[in-house]
Amino acid sequence: MSEQQEIDAPVPSGDSSGKDHSTRLLMGGSIVAVIAVIGIAVSLFIAFRGGDEPLVPAGDQGSQAITEVQNTQFELDPYFDSAGRVVYVPLDERGVALPQSSPAANRSAATAPSGIMLQRVHGNMIVPFSTSDGPTGFSDSGVATGFARTPQGAGLAAVHYFGYLATGNNRIEMLKDAGLVEDTEGLLAEQIKYNAAGVGRANPDSSPYGVFEMIKVNYNNDLARVHLGATIQMKDGRTENRDAWTDLVWRDGTGWVLKIGDASTTSMKVVPDFADGWTSWW
Repeated sequence: MSEQQEIDAPVPSGDSSGKDHSTRLLMGGSIVAVIAVIGIAVSLFIAFRGGDEPLVPAGDQGSQAITEVQNTQFELDPYFDSAGRVVYVPLDERGVALPQSSPAANRSAATAPSGIMLQRVHGNMIVPFSTSDGPTGFSDSGVATGFARTPQGAGLAAVHYFGYLATGNNRIEMLKDAGLVEDTEGLLAEQIKYNAAGVGRANPDSSPYGVFEMIKVNYNNDLARVHLGATIQMKDGRTENRDAWTDLVWRDGTGWVLKIGDASTTSMKVVPDFADGWTSWW
């Protein structure tokens, strides 16, 4: 994290104190600034693909599962998001857990989960559901659970749970109430305090969340590091490729849990490109 420079993201006019505070946190490697900037990044990212190929290949969004559930559990019409991906709107704001089937044997960590469907949950969070690696249910607080103990399940869980961290205190509380985040150094309390102050790059309650386009998973059966990638349009017209990563640990009886400790467990950096193991699942 010490190699990073300040993220060039919008700051409310006249709020130089918030900008200075966020800069200090970034330079010090604080997870607070990382989460704050991720909240901005997911609302600004633009995805680039080679040529004119579609973002979602035909037949890659779990058409069979969609057919089984859409008539009664989703609004009539899906829509395209800003990256051209098909998004379904469930009638239940938590989302719809799709029917599950066993994945293909000997999948690599880069292989996409089967039957990916992007759903808009809680009004403005776009997150992926699959027919092979979960989720299979929801916590009492409304957070998706039941992600498989696989690289794909860890990746899906990270996309969901990162979203709750980056979209305001009300959603952080949802994740905490579900027991899906471990904060060994009290950094989440610092983030909550920063959000509540409403300055600089604080994330208001119920901020929007759009799924990062690129993903890479470093997997162990008990521990996974999930990298999420996006190309960000800067204020001066430049673009930068951002790699935001977080660690998840497997807890029997709970499943994948976000582990927040220091800059080694959750951080962000600029990368030259999305080669070397990066892929897109949606």
